[in-house]
Amino acid sequence: MATVSIRIDDDTKNRWNSLAKIHGLNQSELFRQAIIDKLEELEDFYVVRERLAKPFKAVSNDDVWKDLGIEN
Repeated sequence: MATVSIRIDDDTKNRWNSLAKIHGLNQSELFRQAIIDKLEELEDFYVVRERLAKPFKAVSNDDVWKDLGIEN
């Protein structure tokens, strides 16, 4: 596992320490999970942006239900 070093201001560091201490959180695990959450958010964003950049044809709900064989 790699080690990463970052610089953050004192206020952010104090908030980080306080949150971890109050809730009994492991600071390293909290940091890892924050990075993973942000990576997943960005990956989703770029997938959606790429898909929306391509032309597409809107399909009505009725057509979707019909194609699925579950017409109302």
